[in-house]
Amino acid sequence: MFLPGIIGATLLDLLTTHRKRQMFHFILHSYLIGVFAYGILMFIVYICNQLNDKLYWKVTFLSSLLNSKEQIKVSEVFLATLIGAILAIILVVIINKKYIFKVANLLGISNKHGEDDVWDYIFSDERSEWVILRDRETNIVYQGAISAYSQKDDKRELVLSQVKVYKDEGSGELKELYQQNFIYFNFDVNSKIEIEIERGVDVEQRHE
Repeated sequence: MFLPGIIGATLLDLLTTHRKRQMFHFILHSYLIGVFAYGILMFIVYICNQLNDKLYWKVTFLSSLLNSKEQIKVSEVFLATLIGAILAIILVVIINKKYIFKVANLLGISNKHGEDDVWDYIFSDERSEWVILRDRETNIVYQGAISAYSQKDDKRELVLSQVKVYKDEGSGELKELYQQNFIYFNFDVNSKIEIEIERGVDVEQRHE
């Protein structure tokens, strides 16, 4: 029973962004996906038997749980595993596209955005293209396009492309120091870092 669920839960973990989960959650997801996979298989077999009187296909899943002498069919396990994988991919699409939260927002029953925190909410927004990152300890300003981001516990990672680096002179003017194709940032939540979200606006235009 757990084989379809294990494969489905593995796909779910690999293809979705989430905080670190405990083993209990993986086991629970495996169990639920496995049960639904075999349930869907039994429903499909029932419909096929109803449509074709000459076809009598019996699912041995339940009987094999109750009777140790019942032989497990490899083809049955394969089909259930395939259904579990398809079910997991459907769940991945629903989770990644935030369809549940979009429907809830549309109906006015919730205003949650579906992300783990504001960091994911801001950077997962496709409209967020450019950022201005200000390091208040060094007075260095970085402006670039969002290339990649991640988080783990209290750590934040950010990769910017097409980066322009400036020195904040303190008078409202920015002195350009150099340009770089990519810059990687790694800082914790307590760092004196400020991030301004831009949408296709160059920093030079901002300070004209």
